[in-house]
Amino acid sequence: MGRALRSVSLAVIAVAFGLPLVMGVLGTLGTAIGWFPNSLPGLTVLSDPRLFAATRLTLFTGLMATALALGLCIVTLMVFWGRGSLKRIQQALAPFLAVPHAALAVGLVFVLAPSGWLARLVTLEGRPSEAWIVPDPAGWSLILGLALKEFPFLLMTALAYLPRLNPDEFLRQGRVLGYRASQCWVRLILPNLLQAMRLPVAVVLAYNLSVVDMAIILGPGQPPTLAVWVIEYFVQPGGRAQASVAALWLLLVMAAGFLIANEIYRMCGHVSREFRTDSQRKPPRPGWGLAGRAGVLGLLGLATLALVSLWIFSFSHRWRFPDALPERWTLRFWQGRWDDWAPLVENTLSLGMASALLALLAAVIWLEAERAGRIPRLDGLWYLPLFIPQACVLLGWQAGALVGGVDGAWGTLVWAHWVYALPYVLLVLAPAWRSLDVGYERQARLLGASPWGALIRVRMPLLLRPLLIGWAVAMAVSIAQYLPTLLLGAGRYPTLTTELVTSFGGVDRRVIGTLASLQMLLPWLVFAIALALPAWVFRNRRHA
Repeated sequence: MGRALRSVSLAVIAVAFGLPLVMGVLGTLGTAIGWFPNSLPGLTVLSDPRLFAATRLTLFTGLMATALALGLCIVTLMVFWGRGSLKRIQQALAPFLAVPHAALAVGLVFVLAPSGWLARLVTLEGRPSEAWIVPDPAGWSLILGLALKEFPFLLMTALAYLPRLNPDEFLRQGRVLGYRASQCWVRLILPNLLQAMRLPVAVVLAYNLSVVDMAIILGPGQPPTLAVWVIEYFVQPGGRAQASVAALWLLLVMAAGFLIANEIYRMCGHVSREFRTDSQRKPPRPGWGLAGRAGVLGLLGLATLALVSLWIFSFSHRWRFPDALPERWTLRFWQGRWDDWAPLVENTLSLGMASALLALLAAVIWLEAERAGRIPRLDGLWYLPLFIPQACVLLGWQAGALVGGVDGAWGTLVWAHWVYALPYVLLVLAPAWRSLDVGYERQARLLGASPWGALIRVRMPLLLRPLLIGWAVAMAVSIAQYLPTLLLGAGRYPTLTTELVTSFGGVDRRVIGTLASLQMLLPWLVFAIALALPAWVFRNRRHA
């Protein structure tokens, strides 16, 4: 019975995960070329004069943001490695991982706008300057926002890989031979680290090329990025076919972006090999490390200002330019609008809890079946939703949902959030699950425990922290979902994210600041629970 239940569970997980991806891409393709009844091909979109400008902007912002995030990660490692401040930076970056992209984007607008907080802190003039506009036509504000959001993820990933590479030994040997620390990093450590980080970097690049919510807030409007361009066609009457063609074009552009990034990777590897054979020893440059530390800390300070500005705007009542802080404070925007926002919080939490728990259950079942030898390791397949543009999947998925009569259903939304949360749960949980010593369960089996009993009473308590972190990550991913909720929700289940992106630019800054603060607060609370609960449980066990 247990084996049959496990087989059925694995089949359900495989179908539930793979069906929407296949159905979505095929549905988008069918809509684009007029396969379905009463639909016309949307190839006219390829004659849109904005096409190549939007393509160029998408490639530029996506590649530059990825390069900047990776560069920040590398500089941080090179200038802070071996210092106690690196651990403090690592601890400080943890909250940034949980912050939704839209909240950070709004905070950056509040800081960098001509009348934003940064201008208020540095100017003494009575009127805002017109020298800086956010968003800017070239996309640099979008690049900055994406880099600041993805940098913590890349740094955390690099810090997880580095112990396997033993950088301290490379640094010690290099210094004995007369090389400075930066030469040891460039010639010996970074080539191996970058090779190990190809998958995380590819995930970041895929997101940067296809992001929607952050591009709406920080990106230029004429032309927009391709992902926003797809949505613009979709909301037009009769524009579904054109939106589908635009989504497929975005898929091709993403493929081109991966090819460009792979070529850059290959060139960097060639340059690194040349460096390793030139035998040149150069004296240290005292200003380089100081500049690197100042740059990293300055950008982290900017991101911190962006998040703090959300709270300040949400509590401000009267804030005249160029005052550095509000003249009067109020709780009106938290108390007076709660009746409007309570349904948004309820929808956000219900979708997040359901999709996160289902993702955690599916990950445990799949990893346990893999450990028992019932299925092979299929890590590459789990990351497919992260490499296919959401628009390319969701347009076809919505068409299938319309045909099936489940468009706008709560279960359909949970399904969509689950598909995009599951890869992150597996990414967090799989290393700990696979590396746990099986001797604990063997001892439990010798004492008479069943396989299920050993799993529930031995393995899962030992992995309580990774399980809760996986759940918190899934909750954060669900809270931040914009496009799935927009396209499959039919407006019936608005969340904090959809309301924030939709309202941005047309509502009072103080209202937007309160919405963004709420969106940011929920994942912070979830991560706080995930970090505090294991410590409380294990402390009580020790006292018992």
